[in-house]
Amino acid sequence: MENKENFLDSKMIANFLIALALLFSAIYYFNYSDEINNEVNTVIVNSLLDVNNSLAEQDTARK
Repeated sequence: MENKENFLDSKMIANFLIALALLFSAIYYFNYSDEINNEVNTVIVNSLLDVNNSLAEQDTARK
């Protein structure tokens, strides 16, 4: 009675695809890290400016 497991079952294929996607994401990030960093900083700064302007408008509307 030999109990032989399949190496390429559905769980192994799914894990392989996830690992492959993470690998490609890491390569893409390392290639474009400066641009990604600049875009993230721009989005965060613009969001903070929008919040600041919104709070300023609320404050002037109360007076």
